[in-house]
Amino acid sequence: MSIQPDFKKHLLLPALIGAAITYGALSLLDDESLQREQISALESRILDLELLLAQKEEELTDARFFSAGVFGVADASALSGSGATNHQKPAAAANVLPDQAGSEQTSDTASLDSQQLIKDLGTLSDRDPRSFSEKANALLAGNAGIEGVAIVSKSVFDLAENPEVLPDYELESLYQSQSNPDLQRVIAQVMSTRGDNRLLEKQITKAQASLSSDNPSIRQQALVELGKTRYASAASAIAPLLQDSDTNVKLDALLALRATGNQSHVRLAETLVSHPDPAVSWLAKDVVNSLQNLSERARTQLASTDIVAELPVIAAP
Repeated sequence: MSIQPDFKKHLLLPALIGAAITYGALSLLDDESLQREQISALESRILDLELLLAQKEEELTDARFFSAGVFGVADASALSGSGATNHQKPAAAANVLPDQAGSEQTSDTASLDSQQLIKDLGTLSDRDPRSFSEKANALLAGNAGIEGVAIVSKSVFDLAENPEVLPDYELESLYQSQSNPDLQRVIAQVMSTRGDNRLLEKQITKAQASLSSDNPSIRQQALVELGKTRYASAASAIAPLLQDSDTNVKLDALLALRATGNQSHVRLAETLVSHPDPAVSWLAKDVVNSLQNLSERARTQLASTDIVAELPVIAAP
């Protein structure tokens, strides 16, 4: 009868499926030990990468990304903890620049009028014959916190291609008169865009002195400062810390190398590609991939994008 073959087909189909599943299960069992090792390795890598991601997020929180213009406006909470209070700022701002005296101020003003102050700093005016460095020093005398530094840093950056308003000797004068590391770095970076790396070399020498500290945290902070320079010469100072005995220092050294190095520094990261710590190995590969895309002349003289990436944050209006 024709029904019997159909009946057999219906019985054979589940049997074939069951056999396939059984075969697959047996194959998996054969490779069980290998799979366990792979799964364990992957789980370990995921945990390490999660720790690395948390570290990067913390560094981004501390980084000085500029909030206005192309990059939008930063959240005002970025300035929390700066030590400046609402009732202090309007009073300090009132005595900064003569051109600012006529601007409208109210008791509800929560921050400096950053845009107006930046404009005043970069404007040559008969009403205010002071030089840029004199006006900047006066502003910082009353607003030495993060906001004042951010305003002056932004103004320095805006005038990078305007040596008539901000000549090199004015930049050097401001560099010598101020001790804030972020402002000094921005000044040195602007000088680099003009072809003069002397101040950046000074920044590297200053940070390099802390790399030999017995305290890993101090070594890490020095690496962060070197990374912020975005300058290829810093890579040579960073290189020895790639072999640091502290894993966190080693990771920060890789991050700093990625921010400052170029194609000529690829070999420095390649030595860690096979490191037994998965986090170190993964980051080393990432650094190698990043630096391979840069020429050997990259970062030997800074571009404006290098400066923007580390500009101190200006508070939201």
